[in-house]
Amino acid sequence: MSPRWLLCCAMALTAPAVYAQTAPVASPGFEAAPDDGYYGDGEDVDEEPYAPGPPPALPPESPSVRPFSDAVWTSGHWYWDDGQWRFKPGAWVARMPGYQFINGYWQQDGNIWRWVPGGWAPSGSTQVEIPIEVSGEEVMSAQAPPQVQVETPPPAPSAAYTWAPGYWYWSGVEWAWIQGSWVAPPRAGLRFIAPRWVRRGPSWAFVAGGWAPRGSVRVVVPEYRHSHVSVRWGHPNYFFHSWRRHPVVRYRSYDYGRRGSGHYYRAPGGGRPYRHHDASPARPPHGGRGPHGGGHGGGHGGGHGGGHGGGHGGGNHHR
Repeated sequence: MSPRWLLCCAMALTAPAVYAQTAPVASPGFEAAPDDGYYGDGEDVDEEPYAPGPPPALPPESPSVRPFSDAVWTSGHWYWDDGQWRFKPGAWVARMPGYQFINGYWQQDGNIWRWVPGGWAPSGSTQVEIPIEVSGEEVMSAQAPPQVQVETPPPAPSAAYTWAPGYWYWSGVEWAWIQGSWVAPPRAGLRFIAPRWVRRGPSWAFVAGGWAPRGSVRVVVPEYRHSHVSVRWGHPNYFFHSWRRHPVVRYRSYDYGRRGSGHYYRAPGGGRPYRHHDASPARPPHGGRGPHGGGHGGGHGGGHGGGHGGGHGGGNHHR
């Protein structure tokens, strides 16, 4: 073998490692293998989203008042849905001790643009270990949620899992019951905070759940087990329902052979359920990955913070 041939081989072998070290990636073991018993809502998991062209310039954002002294602002970003660009506003989230928040961004990949998810990276690093998405929009209903259903959890797959109880979610048209499931924490030292509905004057507000540091009730890794529920455009958190099949939105739970999406309670006077649009296809039209180019979007962000599973903000949705 000639020295030149050996040099070419070495460069080919090291190129993927170099790329992985220079872009936010999930930590090893965070995403479940296809056959290890994990599932979200019974649908296949797509690759990270992609778009046929670059996103528009980010619009200026005016963060709401910091909900408490130690809060991290996560910038809004564009997302590709139903053949067009839509904007997901930024939101406050609780700070994860020992980590900093890195905003996601769009990166050119040949003739398409891929989404590089943001999330929690160790302090001093830009390598995302725990990808998350955050919302500050509130789902509200003028009707009280139905009585919580009684569930009998199956045996835990292991002591590392936590039972996440079922809950009701408001689609804007009807109530959807989200079944309970055994869920795995994204890292050690976190405890699960269950979603709940709270009374606010004449209305009911949904408080999302997720993972919080032990000793705290402030969610640092939100869970969206309700993302499979059909909603119409304009519903708060529409983004999560649109990108429900992508890893950054899906949750990790154990599969006991259940593939049901729960059942629904139609509120009096409710119309027919709306259908939501699927996210972008899972694979580029011609397959493969092209040369990597520049990026658009949130870039590297962070700060110091805390917050409740996505924070509180506008975008209220009343029936």
